Amino acid sequence: MGESMPGSMPPLNALRSFEVAARRLSFSRAAQELCVTQGAVSKQIQLLEQYLEQPLFNRSPAGLSLTDAGRQYLPAISRALEMIQSATASLQQRAQDNEALTLNLTPSFSNLWLIPRLERLRQAMPGLNLTMVTGDGVFQFQGTQADMAIRCLPLSLSHEHSQLLREEVLLPLISPDLLREQPINRPEDLLAHPLIRHTTRPQLWRQFLQQMVGGEPKPPQFNHGFEHFYMSLEAARRKLGVALVPDFMAAEALDSGELANPLHIAYRSGYGFYFLVPPYRARSLGVQRFHAWLEQQLG
Repeated sequence: MGESMPGSMPPLNALRSFEVAARRLSFSRAAQELCVTQGAVSKQIQLLEQYLEQPLFNRSPAGLSLTDAGRQYLPAISRALEMIQSATASLQQRAQDNEALTLNLTPSFSNLWLIPRLERLRQAMPGLNLTMVTGDGVFQFQGTQADMAIRCLPLSLSHEHSQLLREEVLLPLISPDLLREQPINRPEDLLAHPLIRHTTRPQLWRQFLQQMVGGEPKPPQFNHGFEHFYMSLEAARRKLGVALVPDFMAAEALDSGELANPLHIAYRSGYGFYFLVPPYRARSLGVQRFHAWLEQQLG
């Protein structure tokens, strides 16, 4: 190996191998501690000795001992490695304590479910600083600032870098006032009310009626169309007709009695809410803890 520049740095791996081997006076025990082969430790130490242009160990049949140079070198290298480790750990700790994460999620998930639970989230993850941006449709991590995303997608095992949080179960919601005017005693009675259209999934009502009523005994009357569940839910609150809304997003309006699901109908739509993380963020502790919190709350 060519001459080393005065004041240049030997490789960090070689220094770590030296520090452990010198502490344990054994290449094989050093290899165990470093989770590498004995050959790898031996090679790193040879590298360092070539770099320093002097031997650090006496190798004899009786075992390993440090040369004078090795003895002089060890305490300073131990301290230096300890400082690097401790500086790294404290920086990582700070990053975890004040984890700033950006979540890209659908407006309905944000408005109807996450925002009402932010106080719970703060109690579970006091150091989390969450920025929420809304989006819909296919999500691309390239060219975005988001660390994670939530999307409603057709149920499938092939969505990349994603985990299913919860299957979508839709409930038909109606204002109790409309219900008094025009009761619903069987599924087809839904058709006596205007149905609130979902513009991004135009087939939704058709599929729902097919499964729940066996088709359309009479042509449905549709009211305005909305892009998001939170808009449909508000329209149902305003007595514009029947809205289809995911069960966990509808829970609050049902509990308060603002809206009713007269026949306790629940429709599995074949969609699900997925948590998406780009591969480079998958190991972030904050992302993992937030994902676990979501699963626990939605479960």
